Amino acid sequence: MADEPRPSQQDPGERPARPGAPQPPADSRPPAPWWPPAPPSRWAPPPNGSGPAWTEPGSGSPPGWVEPGPPPVPPPPTQVGPLGGWRPSSRRRERVPPPPPGAPRPVLASELAMVLVLAFAPGILGLVVLLLGSSEGSTKAVDQLAPAIASGLFDLFLSWMPVMVIAYLLVRSREGRAAIGLGRPAAWDVGMGAVLWVASWVLVFVLSLLFSGLGSRNVDFLPRALPLWFRAAEALAIAVTAGVTEEVVVRGYAQTRLEQLRAPTALILLLPTGLWGLLHLYQGVGPAVTIFCLGLAYAFWFQSTRRLWPLVIAHALFDLTQLVLLLLLSGR
Repeated sequence: MADEPRPSQQDPGERPARPGAPQPPADSRPPAPWWPPAPPSRWAPPPNGSGPAWTEPGSGSPPGWVEPGPPPVPPPPTQVGPLGGWRPSSRRRERVPPPPPGAPRPVLASELAMVLVLAFAPGILGLVVLLLGSSEGSTKAVDQLAPAIASGLFDLFLSWMPVMVIAYLLVRSREGRAAIGLGRPAAWDVGMGAVLWVASWVLVFVLSLLFSGLGSRNVDFLPRALPLWFRAAEALAIAVTAGVTEEVVVRGYAQTRLEQLRAPTALILLLPTGLWGLLHLYQGVGPAVTIFCLGLAYAFWFQSTRRLWPLVIAHALFDLTQLVLLLLLSGR
């Protein structure tokens, strides 16, 4: 007896088909729901040692693997100085070279010669007259108020005239005062000026002992016959004028122009400083040589840093300290 066909098992949740309705094909059923594959388990090399070559001990990293570099070095701890969070920088300030010349070299040479003549000719002529017409060991100053005021104003005009010419030349060439080291002042300039002021006193004290045998003259810068207020005002005017005009002419302008003219370093240092020391021969040979050596120190410092503000401050403070001491000693 042949086997009778068994009725197909139907899903309990499936609606039964109507009799005589067409049956859908077997491949038109909805797909089974998709589930993400299970994460792979941690791989371990087979025990028989038949894995890839890079899994062997000492074989390195797998292909495409980039070995990480060494860990970054942590920054050093910040050291707080005695003034709180501020501490002096150990990095040396870079030297700013002079700007390119704004005129041909013959023009620069003629301008430099004109400035040097204006700056040093009156003093040198006065020195010649002093040496030829006076055989005494001292020089006398004007001890009357009206002639002293007129003489002081005339000396101020002669001292500031080269600086005014230099200012015009710098404006005409569009170089500006920064070209001679007079850029924007900073707090560093004031501190370094104070350091140079103290160093100047130490150097002058040592040099005066070395050159004391060369002789000196007694110069009465502030005569006692003049009123005290005038002597105090004159001391301040002399110190400020000498600090500004001499440093601008001798160090700032002359050394800058000589460097732009491609002069040797020895000439840059010696020529302006030599004229400056010659101008102080009215005080005697010993003081003139001392001032020349001090000027060489100033010239070398400016040549190394190209900053003129500290020298202006140190020079003015040095002269002002001398004149204040003269005032105090003359009051006794």
